[in-house]
Formats: sequence, structure tokens, C-alpha cells
Amino acid sequence: MDQVLSIWLEDKRKALIANYDRLGLRASGQWAESLEPFQEISDRKIKAGMLGEDYTYYLENGRGPNKDQSDDAIQAWVGWAGSTFLAKWVEDKGINASPYAIAYKIAKSGWKVPNANNAGGLVSDIINPESIEKLNRELLQKIVTSFQSDILKNFK
Repeated sequence: MDQVLSIWLEDKRKALIANYDRLGLRASGQWAESLEPFQEISDRKIKAGMLGEDYTYYLENGRGPNKDQSDDAIQAWVGWAGSTFLAKWVEDKGINASPYAIAYKIAKSGWKVPNANNAGGLVSDIINPESIEKLNRELLQKIVTSFQSDILKNFK
């Protein structure tokens, strides 16, 4: 089971990176580099997943406007975002725009996915109920095979 799960997770990691590139979302590449599969298998349960950047949620689902729309709060967020991650993003993407203007637009309006720059499905195209069901079938087959083997050993 450990091997089946390891292979599935690595396949999904590679597929997520390929989808990230296909969707044109790569800027610095930090998102792809951060993906890290994990798994824990015990007698009673299997825990597995993929660690990655916090902003994955927003790449998949979009982002609402800032909750605090006061002038002071917007100005503070625009100053921070425009001088940090958005400055890097604009540079990495080669966009000829002010990161502060982009930060202001995000703070006031958020963004929806899908949009002109993100067709959507970064994660859900790859890890979804169908892919998990396929994994479950593979794991169940391993459990049944192992159980059959144990029974045969006990009768010999």
C-alpha cells in the first residue's frame, strides 16, 4: 500500500506542476517547488496529501475584496502587497504595470477564477473525486491481495 500511495502522490505532484504550466500560472516557480507529498499509514488509517503554498486556495477559487475597505486599511495593504509579493510577481511575469495599482484593484475588487489569466482547475482538474476513487480501488486491491496471502499462509 505504501508503494501504491507513493506512486499516486508523485504522479499527482507532477500532474499539478504540468497543469500549473499549462494554465500559464508560473511566475517564480515557487508554487511548483513547494509541492511536497506526505503520507502516514497505520494499522487503522491512511493519511496522505500534498503540502504547498498558502495561496493555492486563491489560485483555485479566486479571492474576495479586502474585508476592511477603509482608506487606511486599503492604503496599508496596497503598500505591503505592492512592495512585496506583487512586485515580485509583476517582475517574474514580465508585466508592465504598477504592482501598487494591481494591489489596489485586488484590495477593492478581489478576483474571480476562471478569468482571462487563469482558466481555473489548477488543483481540481488533477485531484478530484474520480482520481481519489481510482486510488481507493488500487489500495483496496492491495488490501485484498495481502489479506488473501495472509489467509493462505495460515492454512499452510
